[in-house]
This record gives sequence, structure tokens and C-alpha cells, in this order.
Amino acid sequence: IAAASAANQAKNQIKLSDSSSNVTVRYTSNPPSIQSSSALIYLTEEELFTHFNTAIFKGKILNLTNIELDFNGAKSYRAIAEIEIETVYRGSCNAGDTVSVLLPCPIMKDIWVEDTDTVSSMQAGMTGIFMPMIYDNTSIEEQNGARLALNDIVDYGFADGERYAFLETKDGLVFSRSAYESISNAATLDEIENYILNKIS
Repeated sequence: IAAASAANQAKNQIKLSDSSSNVTVRYTSNPPSIQSSSALIYLTEEELFTHFNTAIFKGKILNLTNIELDFNGAKSYRAIAEIEIETVYRGSCNAGDTVSVLLPCPIMKDIWVEDTDTVSSMQAGMTGIFMPMIYDNTSIEEQNGARLALNDIVDYGFADGERYAFLETKDGLVFSRSAYESISNAATLDEIENYILNKIS
């Protein structure tokens, strides 16, 4: 049984480059329900567009997969969203591309992580506008003597789970209305699109 379990783990494992060390990343269907979170740094509306190097695009969530990151025995759980791009507002991606975006928490019905309200609402099939950080060779996460080159596993990642996505849900538009006070009453993605185009023009 142990051998079968090891084989299953290997099958679920994401192959990493030599830029990563002492770390394994694998797909998991049962992340634990207790998660930690870090405090959000305060950013003005302007800074939300300039503080991080973000792409901005509209697209459809095709798939959400939970992953386990094992940093030399210290485990954390996230998710990867695959998003098919429809419109690009900023960045070098193109309409029609499917990109992978790292989420700061796993996506499950009974898991709630502080400061991830927006991302936690994500479901496959949803359309949204997304503002993830662009990962490159300098995008590294290090802990517990282990090192993960983030672009080994994804193209992009959210700086937090609250302020970098605007989602069309069956219950209406979901986004951080407190972070975007000037559009806190927005009800459609078209309003968000106009706001973003105005901010980045």
C-alpha cells in the first residue's frame, strides 16, 4: 500500500526546474481546513495598479486545482486557476491564451481564509477581470531552507486574495468594495473595465 501511495504522489507531483530546491509541489484533493493568512498591506487605489508588476485581463475560469507546497517539511496549501483570456488591458498575454494563476489559498466549500473573500468565491465557468503579478526568474518563495521558483508552476500569482480580482457571480459582482471606494457601487464588469482603462491610461 505504501508503494501505491508513493506512486500516486509521484503522479500528482509537478515537475520543477533546478531553480527550485528542497521543495515539492503536488495536486491535492483534500487540503486541511485550517489555514493561516497574513495581514494585507494598505494600498491606495492608485497603488493597487502600480505597487506590483501586474498584468490585467478579462477572462473565464476554466479550472481550479488545489496544490500542496512542501518546503522541506513545512506544508502550505494554495490553488491554481486556469483562465482563458478574452481581453488584455495590460501585459504581454494575448486573447485566446490560457494562463495559470497561483491563488493564496485552496478553493473548497468549507475553507475560509482571512483576506481571501474574493478569491474564495471563484468557481470554474465564472468570468472576471484579473490583476495578477507577472512571475519571472526573480519570483522566488523561500522558507524552511527550501526555495520555489514560482514560474516553475504558474505564469502569474495574486498578491492577495482580496483586491486583485473582480468576479461575475450568480449573486452579483464580487470584489473588494472597501479597497475600491470610488467604484464601490459597481454592479457590472463593464463598469470595472471602464474604471481600469481610466486608471491605466
